[in-house]
Amino acid sequence: MNLKNIAKSKKILTIINSVLLLALLLFLIINQRTIIKIYNYNKANQEKAIEAAKPANLNIIVLQEPNCENCSNLTPLINAIKKENVKINYEKTVIATSSEGIKLIDKYNIKKAPTLIISGEIEKEAKLKDMWKQLGKIQDGVFVLEQVGAPYVAIDSGEVKGRIKLIMLTDSNCGECYDVAIHSRILSKFGLPTQNPQIINSQSTNGKKLIAKYKIKLLPTIILTGDVKSYPTLTKIWPKIGTIEKNGAYIFREGVKRMGTYMDLTANKIIKPVKPANNSTAN
Repeated sequence: MNLKNIAKSKKILTIINSVLLLALLLFLIINQRTIIKIYNYNKANQEKAIEAAKPANLNIIVLQEPNCENCSNLTPLINAIKKENVKINYEKTVIATSSEGIKLIDKYNIKKAPTLIISGEIEKEAKLKDMWKQLGKIQDGVFVLEQVGAPYVAIDSGEVKGRIKLIMLTDSNCGECYDVAIHSRILSKFGLPTQNPQIINSQSTNGKKLIAKYKIKLLPTIILTGDVKSYPTLTKIWPKIGTIEKNGAYIFREGVKRMGTYMDLTANKIIKPVKPANNSTAN
């Protein structure tokens, strides 16, 4: 090979090496950008995950009505909120009739008390977001409880809604009859206050008057008077288990037969529940 060809070959190799070096540099630059993008993407997701894992910062105001001794208790709802991934920065009670309370009522158009006003990161926890939708409204980034259980005070009138009187009518001649106190536990599940029921024996003068007045035929039973209509869940099912009298009293009637052993006053005998028949056939 002559010198001319050798020089030409070296020139070609130099060009090839230069092209390869340039290609390598481009490859490194492109991959570096990709690596940076992947790194930034992973970092952003990691930061989002870390932020999502942090508790939601909340502030709780209980708007309390001072003139309603037995008003709805909001403590169970507050405790349910605290069980989620939250951090309560502050929790305070504001009296509805105070200057601060009046400002809150006007600002959020509050209709009932007691109620809750919750601010902070109310959109952060998914479970709480669903709860807010079901129980109230969000105004200016603040949750206001609207589904307040009775008894409560109607802000516009100052009237206490949901006060009731519970009479438990028993029969001392029926020791086998079901325990009428069961009704207190059942009614409490509907949100009714049952702290001070009046227990009346059917053999007493008052008991006989009630039996005659409402034509009661099955014992034990209960009589509800007062603002029972403030408990829509109960009033919805009541026609299936009892009657509503002209004076507004709710009498537990057909439902007695589902409670256990009872006294049939018309037949003057104790009725025991019939056990379900055994359909299996003996061999």
